[in-house]
Amino acid sequence: MSLTSDLAANLAARATQMDLLLDAQALTRCENYVALLCKWNRIHNLTAVASSQEILTRHLLDSLSAATFIRPGRCLDVGSGAGLPGMVLAMCHPANHWTLLEARAKKASFLREATARLALDNIEVAQVRTEDYRPTANFDTLIARAVAPLGGLLRMTSHLMHDGLRIIAMKGARPTDELRDLPVRWQDAAQVVPVVVPGLNAQRHLVILEGVAA
Repeated sequence: MSLTSDLAANLAARATQMDLLLDAQALTRCENYVALLCKWNRIHNLTAVASSQEILTRHLLDSLSAATFIRPGRCLDVGSGAGLPGMVLAMCHPANHWTLLEARAKKASFLREATARLALDNIEVAQVRTEDYRPTANFDTLIARAVAPLGGLLRMTSHLMHDGLRIIAMKGARPTDELRDLPVRWQDAAQVVPVVVPGLNAQRHLVILEGVAA
């Protein structure tokens, strides 16, 4: 299962613009992930983005915009959907262990098949609601993309928080209203970082919080 080398070359070049160097294995896995996602998408409608080049920009590169902010160690992708951003980050940074949390059966099935087909031994898929998830060990990074407003995200993950956890919420435009609605201690802890996704003419921001354990 493979796409044309044009996609891999485009991914490699644009990742370099983000100061990311992807090796041959990561590029091949990303190609095969896009091919598998396109195949599943024709039947299961996993994402509204249909073409491989759009998936490259709007999903893969967008996911990689958070790569340099991920702590080493155990990482949790809340509401992973089709593996965005967690599976992409796991393919490109195999030293980290990732848990992809997805309650919907159809998307969890895709995540399990993609994990097996791409031989990703650093991924675990958990089909469970975030509020009901009880891990056996703490995470170093928790990331969420298009899951919920900031307040809702922090409430649904409050049982996962500890002093050493970094929380990353991936947003489009600067979420001024969402930040204003947070408790003051969370407002004070929030760092808002603008990021640039090559080829994407849209705003992207990361909201990073640390030290917000309940």
